[in-house]
Amino acid sequence: MTSQYGRTGTEENRARPFVRLAALLEKTFQGGYTPQQIRAAYDFPPDSTGLGQTIALVTTGNQPNIESDLRVFSRFFSLPEARLTVGRIGPVPENPAQDWSLETTLDVEWAHALAPQAQLVLIYAASDRIGDLMQGVDTAAEMGADVVSMSWGERERTGQEKLEQIFRLHPSVLFTAAAGDQSSVLLYPAASPQVLCAGGTSLILSGNGTRVSETVWYDTGGGPSSLFTIPPFQASMEGIREKTSGMRGTPDVSFCADPEYGVAIYHSAPIFGSAGWGRAGGTSLAAPAWAAILAGIRQRKGEVEPEDLYRVAGGNRYLEPQPYFTDIVQGETRLYQAQKGWDLCTGLGSPRVSRLLAGLEEAVSRR
Repeated sequence: MTSQYGRTGTEENRARPFVRLAALLEKTFQGGYTPQQIRAAYDFPPDSTGLGQTIALVTTGNQPNIESDLRVFSRFFSLPEARLTVGRIGPVPENPAQDWSLETTLDVEWAHALAPQAQLVLIYAASDRIGDLMQGVDTAAEMGADVVSMSWGERERTGQEKLEQIFRLHPSVLFTAAAGDQSSVLLYPAASPQVLCAGGTSLILSGNGTRVSETVWYDTGGGPSSLFTIPPFQASMEGIREKTSGMRGTPDVSFCADPEYGVAIYHSAPIFGSAGWGRAGGTSLAAPAWAAILAGIRQRKGEVEPEDLYRVAGGNRYLEPQPYFTDIVQGETRLYQAQKGWDLCTGLGSPRVSRLLAGLEEAVSRR
């Protein structure tokens, strides 16, 4: 099936998901950060639940047990019962890829974990070609999504610019995309100036759940775009233009992604010969996590734009000390080193959600 938006690149140029398992799945719970631990680590206030908001997760392939797996996950962690609507473009594939099935589980379970009262919409695109996936994004927005999460991408190439029309058609919808798991490589749609690009960190918590450290995850994607010039919200912040040579810079923000310190998932569809509980990561977690954060922000503050995050972080100059983000200053990727302020490893940093909500209230009122 060909998307109405066409295909970019050759038949071999397919988008890929960015989910990673730390080890094979097991029948019994094998650890991994819990929803309660992650909410505490990033200071989610109790009332940041996504109530009244709709989060759409766009994937492809098939996860035949997603509704029942989500129920198991929710009950195990004492989460509210999820409200999930599933839509599909095209027929169920005969031999769906296992990595896309796992991607679906991570996206849905962790969007619910961090926005437990949001309505969830899962859209299966017709294929993993970028045009088909972007048709899924358009469908999700048409179905009333407030935030759309995209945990997949392909390398930047000429022709992707025409796909930008999909984001422009839905100005009231927020879009998040994973930066990818190819160290220092920038992918589309994360490169789009109309998308909040989420990179990855390595978050280490102690046995009682307190923070030990948060550093750059070496495998996180990111870097200057080769297609898109620097957007105004980045151009106005001191130092970004120089780091990106006047091009769109990514990531914008970050979240934990290192699978070695991964989050718990439940996936009963066999993958690599195993099924059950696992620890997962990748920037595939960062995209739905930030979608949940944005849903919580919209729940309390109404309309918000990605540029508001830059505005609250300092606008013309990155605030030091930084009250709204944890500035990640240790670690590196293949090409870039963590620095004070915005950088090409983790962007503005990882969220301090309670403070960010309070800061955005003032920023939005002055917009």
